[in-house]
Amino acid sequence: MMKILSPISRTDEVEEVVRAGADELYCGILTSEWRERYSVAASPNRREEDNPVINTSPHFRTFSDLREAVKIAHSLNVPVNLTLNEHYFTFKQYSLLFDYVDRSLEAGVDAFILSDVAFLLSLKERYPEVKVHIGTGGTTFNSETAKFYQDLGVKRIILPRHLEIDEIRALVENTPGMEFETFILNSRCANVDGFCTFQHGLADFIPEKDKKRPYENACMLPCQISLNIEGMGEVESEAVIREKISWERQHIWSGLHIDDRPCGACALYEFHEIGIYGVKIVGRENAKSKKVKDTQFLKTLIYLLEEGVGRKTFREKARQLYRETYKWPCIIFKCYYPSVLMENN
Repeated sequence: MMKILSPISRTDEVEEVVRAGADELYCGILTSEWRERYSVAASPNRREEDNPVINTSPHFRTFSDLREAVKIAHSLNVPVNLTLNEHYFTFKQYSLLFDYVDRSLEAGVDAFILSDVAFLLSLKERYPEVKVHIGTGGTTFNSETAKFYQDLGVKRIILPRHLEIDEIRALVENTPGMEFETFILNSRCANVDGFCTFQHGLADFIPEKDKKRPYENACMLPCQISLNIEGMGEVESEAVIREKISWERQHIWSGLHIDDRPCGACALYEFHEIGIYGVKIVGRENAKSKKVKDTQFLKTLIYLLEEGVGRKTFREKARQLYRETYKWPCIIFKCYYPSVLMENN
């Protein structure tokens, strides 16, 4: 059966998320020691600050909490994977990173999600048997890349968000023995994650004059173009026009990047056929109720697949359940796999 990989960030979430249908859990950790030594924006797991609106955190704060979460998950026969998936680390950070790894293994963590190849090599040299999954930051676009990681001892790859179903199918068919995950819910970014140099949470640092225009992520900040060409008579009006265009582009992007609406559930039918190992719910920082709801939604659909329903019936039921669960219609620019939404069933 295709697995559901659900996020957690607190011990009290574990049992409820697993009871909702999670087959594996993933999480991050950001301790006070890391915060004191490095900028919060240099988080090892690409999640920085807490969400003050819903009073949640995207990561565990202590290894004792992580250990307790793993203990609960293992009592329910569910593995826990830890994210150390920043795109690259400096060598000065390695001593603290290896301390993270040592303490995580002591806590019982089952695998590490990485993106930095240099750190992967160092980790495998230190712990040859440790299980490593390559995150979406590893930019696996084709089977040759997948085989490269396979040769390095990687057991699983989380595929980039923008790949189409036929590309995913080809990757699976041409890389036997490798497990693949695909994203399925929340935070559909139009950019390639592995090429992104922004950090989540940097929108907090927008200029005071722009505080009236809140942004949820750094990539939503407006890219304003100013002209200062000597002798050009209409500089001011030209600059105003360009600024208006910039704001409009950001408005459109902001609509695309609403984190809790993107969905790819209709494609579960193809992923079941292809042999995808698991589908991943984004949202380590989400409230527990949201994590439980997302997991229940996908578990219901996977049960339908196991019953052998046809593709057309599955699509209809998936879209109906999405509307009933989230109270939103299917919208193509919030669809992870829009080719499925556009097809004639």
